[in-house]
Amino acid sequence: MANRFREKLAEKRSKKGYKEIASKNRLLQLLGEIPDHRKGQGKLHKLEHILFLSVIAQLMGAVNYKEIWVWITKHIQDDKIKKLLGVEFIKTPGRSAIAEILAEVNYLELEKVFRIWINELVDTSNLPQLAVDGKVMNGSSVNAKQSTQVLNAVLANSGIILAHKKL
Repeated sequence: MANRFREKLAEKRSKKGYKEIASKNRLLQLLGEIPDHRKGQGKLHKLEHILFLSVIAQLMGAVNYKEIWVWITKHIQDDKIKKLLGVEFIKTPGRSAIAEILAEVNYLELEKVFRIWINELVDTSNLPQLAVDGKVMNGSSVNAKQSTQVLNAVLANSGIILAHKKL
């Protein structure tokens, strides 16, 4: 009985275009390329779904695992979220599951995904490139006083120094 209900609901929602909308979600596609090192047993959620939901939660102000979990728990059954993920049914992940998944993600791969995604959204080739560098001056600490720190900001393309400030 429950399976027939789910099948009818899945058919109704597929007519709404859940899969089609998710297929246009470029960030979700890129997150799907990050290797999932979890064992097959007990995988209830796709890695890209947890990462995508975590990104949205952080954009909405979540700053730790608990706040990410609270946001996901509160919003995971929202039709808009389901459309973005391309799913009809999704079980709410536990707080420990989110913490474990996020702790084990290859952050170099995640950074690579974000760089690709941002570069597809914004053409930065013609924009000025800003380089910022901070230094602590060697030997500037005298009699236990704080060392001198210097911050530089330079337009990398032209070499123009925008700021050179002692902190």
